[in-house]
Amino acid sequence: MSQPTRRHVLLGAAGLSAGLVGAPHVARAAWPDRPVKLVVPFAPGGSYDTTGRLIAEGISPLIGQNVVVENRPGAGGIVGSAAVARAPGDGYTLVLGGLTAQILVQGVNADLPFRPMEDFVPVALVAKVPLVLVAARQLNVRTAQDLASLVRAAPGQYNFSSAGNGTSGHIAAQHFSNVAGLQATHVPYRGSAAGLADLLAGRIAYLVDTPSVVAEHVRTSFITGLAVLSDARTPTLPNVPTMKEAGFPQVNSLEPWQAVLAPKGTPPEITTKLNQAINAVIARPEVRARFAAIDLTPMSGSQQEAARFFREENDRWVPLVREMNITA
Repeated sequence: MSQPTRRHVLLGAAGLSAGLVGAPHVARAAWPDRPVKLVVPFAPGGSYDTTGRLIAEGISPLIGQNVVVENRPGAGGIVGSAAVARAPGDGYTLVLGGLTAQILVQGVNADLPFRPMEDFVPVALVAKVPLVLVAARQLNVRTAQDLASLVRAAPGQYNFSSAGNGTSGHIAAQHFSNVAGLQATHVPYRGSAAGLADLLAGRIAYLVDTPSVVAEHVRTSFITGLAVLSDARTPTLPNVPTMKEAGFPQVNSLEPWQAVLAPKGTPPEITTKLNQAINAVIARPEVRARFAAIDLTPMSGSQQEAARFFREENDRWVPLVREMNITA
């Protein structure tokens, strides 16, 4: 048998290289082979930030790579969400979105830089969080009815803040104002902390935010808790009535929710692995205890259940927000 010539060896090597180029799946590394980024589209210190860090810390050992939280606040969640919508669907960039950052923004912004129902893949539901109406201590009001009477008597003289235009706190406060017949000015901030600081200083009359932001200040009487926008009172603020108890039943049952989403095109095997890891973390007693401490109600379920819930919430909220004629 004749020995292969140098020309034959080179041709064979070239053919092998061409085969590898033509079949990239052979060389593709298993996911994940580097850290994963979880974008939180709100400022540090709020419930989204707390939840994001719990999820990131919990799933890191389950998927075998660090999950790094990146806060990208702005425009009611649009800035961070848009960045993730533009990212490759390779499983290395995720967003902790939900009602505010993907659903409510559609009713406020005519030209979103992303399409919530097309540009994201729902990976896993995470939690629901109640909202609380609070007022500046300097107003000397004790109830939601007191606040309504005060603001109603001076049209245009009072203001309320939120963590950004189109956020759940903005929509809820505007809904309360509309139902109560109030003419107040909305002042949006980049995140909850700045608005809370102005509320504490008396420069803002009222706002609606989550217990993780306002509860401690309510308990120490630096601000006044007026009503919870849920069907039941919250464990961390048991003395604050529901909106129904406070005389505004139309403002009840407003609870933002959080979910992990991936860019469109993310392979199902990756989103399935993430869904299983996130559900496992949420099921841990210590995580549920941390959730309970800030009044988060855990959610869970399959990817299919997350996608169905996402669409149902979209169909419920977007028309309601558009009726408010709020513009960014």
